[in-house]
Amino acid sequence: MAATVHGAIRELLEQTMVTIDALLEASDRELAMPSSHSCAQGKDAWTLITNDIDHEKIHTGQVLEARYESRITASPMERLIAEWLAERARFIGSLVGLTDEQFNSETAPGQWTYRVVAKHVLTLEQDSLKTVAADRAGRASSG
Repeated sequence: MAATVHGAIRELLEQTMVTIDALLEASDRELAMPSSHSCAQGKDAWTLITNDIDHEKIHTGQVLEARYESRITASPMERLIAEWLAERARFIGSLVGLTDEQFNSETAPGQWTYRVVAKHVLTLEQDSLKTVAADRAGRASSG
């Protein structure tokens, strides 16, 4: 694990992509297959993966409790980043399981396609970041 918080976050995000790719390649049928990993408790892949999810929830609680007890409060920007990241995960999760055909179909008759919605979210974010950078540059040059 990286020695810095920034490095650790990057490492966790990179592993997230590896895990998503591996899970998207797997089938529902594989979840019922036996797993040799000790965390599967002698059961199947479903048990292994849900154990990993629960394990992460436990340690999230551990980190949050330790921060609370130590009075390590997130700054407004840190809180904003954490909330954005959680919402991004929910948005990506809402797309998981759509076929490519469904992804390119309308969310409802006469409405945007799922792909257009995703592109809209991405474009708005990119535009917002450009504005933040331009505003920052403008303040730096005038100050």
